[in-house]
Amino acid sequence: MTKKVDPRLPRGMRDILPQQMILRQYVVDVIRDVFEKFGFEPLQTPAVELEETLKGKYGSDAERLIYDVGHSGGKENLALRYDLSVPLCRVAAQYPELTKPLKRYQIAPVWRAERPQKGRYREFYQCDADTVGSDSMLADAEIVNVIYEILTRLGFEKFVININNRKIIAGIGQLAGVPDELLGGLYRSIDKLDKIGLEGVKAELRKTGLEDAISALRKAQATKKVITDLIQALREADLTAIETRLRQADLENEAIAMLVSQLAALELESIATIPDAVIKRLLEFLQIGGSNDEILAQLRKWLANYPEALAGVTELEEMTRYLKALGIPEEYYPVVPSMVRGLAYYTGPIYETIVEEPNIGSITGGGRYDELIGMFAKHSYPATGTTIGIERIIDVMKELEMFPPAVGKTVAQILVTQFNPDLVTESLKMARELRQAGLNVELYFENDPLGKQIRYALKKGIPYVVILGPDEVIAGQAAIRNLQLKQQETVPRGQAAARIKVWQSPTK
Repeated sequence: MTKKVDPRLPRGMRDILPQQMILRQYVVDVIRDVFEKFGFEPLQTPAVELEETLKGKYGSDAERLIYDVGHSGGKENLALRYDLSVPLCRVAAQYPELTKPLKRYQIAPVWRAERPQKGRYREFYQCDADTVGSDSMLADAEIVNVIYEILTRLGFEKFVININNRKIIAGIGQLAGVPDELLGGLYRSIDKLDKIGLEGVKAELRKTGLEDAISALRKAQATKKVITDLIQALREADLTAIETRLRQADLENEAIAMLVSQLAALELESIATIPDAVIKRLLEFLQIGGSNDEILAQLRKWLANYPEALAGVTELEEMTRYLKALGIPEEYYPVVPSMVRGLAYYTGPIYETIVEEPNIGSITGGGRYDELIGMFAKHSYPATGTTIGIERIIDVMKELEMFPPAVGKTVAQILVTQFNPDLVTESLKMARELRQAGLNVELYFENDPLGKQIRYALKKGIPYVVILGPDEVIAGQAAIRNLQLKQQETVPRGQAAARIKVWQSPTK
C-alpha cells in the first residue's frame, strides 16, 4: 500500500478557506474598483523572474529574503518575485511602445523568506497601482488620493498617510554631517524608528560603517551585550580595548586571536563612522513638528544650501497643495521627516499609511522611483506608485467588525431544496429562473429530509430557502423561507426572485 502523506503546509504558507476568501474578495473588489475609477489598467506578470531581474534592486536586507527557484536540468537562474514594482519596471523597459504615462495596477501574490510570525507570511498578496512616464507631482498626489479613497471606502477612519521625500532625508543627513558613503546606512537605521525608538536608532547609527566588524564578532558567537559594549572601542579602532573586553567575556584564546587579527585586517581606523555629535544633531532635525506648511518652511530654511534637498521640499509643497485642492483633510497626510521607507530604489516622495486604531503598523507604502527602470533600458522613465497591504487590512477589518452585513459566510444567497426525486426537474427550473434574475443559487443534490436541507443552509449561512412541493408545483407557486427573520411566504413562482430582493433591500 502506498504510504499516506501527512497533509500539512510549509512554514509561512497558508490555505485561505472559502469563508476567508469571501472577505478577501470583497476587499480586493473595492481596491480594484478604486484603481479603475482613477484610470489604472490591469497587468499580469509571471511569478518567476530571472534572478538578474530581481537582485541588486532592493538593498542587502531585502535581498536575503528572495526565493531562488529552479528545476532539474534548468539552465536559467530563476527567483520568485519579491514585489510587483521591479517586474513592472522590466515590463516598461521590455515594451517601450506602451503609451506613456502607463497607469497600471496588479493584484497578485509575492514571496519573501521572512521568519514566519503572527500576521506575517512567506506568501502574501500585494495590490499595486503605479504611474510610469510622468515626473509631475500630480501623479504622486493621485497615488495618495487613491490610498485615501480605498481606505475610506472600506470604512477606515483613524489612519494617516505619512509623506516625506528621500531628497530631504539625504539633505538632513548632509546638514547634520553624515559622510556621504554612510547615507545608505542612515536610511536603514531611521527606517526602524517606529520599532526601536530614538535610543534604538541612536544605537543603530553608532554601528553604521562597522557592519563587517560586527559580522565577524557574531560569527565568533559573541553575545549581543558584548557587541554593544564593544561599539565604542570599534569606533575608536582600539584593538587593545577590544581584546581586553573579549577576554572578560570568556571567549576562547584561539577565537580571540583570530578575531583581533580579522579586525586588524579591516583597518578600523580608516572606516568612516557617524560621530556622536552628528547623531545627536540628526535626531534633533528628525523630530521637527507642526503643520505641513510649518514643517516645510522650516526644512526650506535649514536646507537652503542643499539644492537637491530643496527640490524635495518643493515637490512636497506641490503635493500638499494638490491634496488640499482634492479636498483631503490635512490630518490624513502629515509631512513626517523621520519616515524613510526602507527600499533602496526610492528617489523622491515616499508615503506610508499607518492605522492608528488598532495599532498594527503600516498597511500601505510606496513612493517615487525615477531611476529603477533605467536598470533595464538605455534610458529610464520617471515612476511612482503604492502597494496596498491587503493582509493587514483584512485582519483589522475582521478585528473591528468592519465588513458589511451583506458580506456573508457564503456566496450563495438561496438554497433550492429537493422535495423528492420526482420533482428534481422543477427544482432545476426554479434554480435556473432565480439565477437568470441575478441571484446566486445553490441546488441541494441529495434526496434528504427537508429538515436536513434547511440545517445545511443554516450551517453554511445561506439566508433563503426555496421549497417546491407537489402543492406548490400544481399551484404554480414557490414557498420561500427567510432563515434570518424566521418567516415563510408562498408567492407565485414568477415573483419569487422579486420577493427575495425585497427582503435583501436594506430599507426592508
